Amino acid sequence: MKTNVKGLERVVRIAAGAALLGQAIGGYSVFEYGIVDEVIGVVLLGTGVLGSCPIKSVLGLGSKKSPARPTAARKPAAKRKPARKAAAKKPATKRKAAPKRRRAAR
Repeated sequence: MKTNVKGLERVVRIAAGAALLGQAIGGYSVFEYGIVDEVIGVVLLGTGVLGSCPIKSVLGLGSKKSPARPTAARKPAAKRKPARKAAAKKPATKRKAAPKRRRAAR
């Protein structure tokens, strides 16, 4: 499954699911029947933890990337800054190794 629940929505789903589930288990039901609280709590908690909601997938909702800018909104080529030219590098000169000194025999 693709992730379509992100950020703050994910945190809210987890918190709301845990709260509903806790109330239903504790005996304080929001709805007339406690089973409704338990089902809604499990669904919210599950979608928040997994980060994917099947209903949002079917409806085509979810976190999407922003669309690309149309070509008309881009700056004209004449007003763009010219690309920097790479400075020509001089070839590295090799240093000659110093001659090894021999020790005088004593």
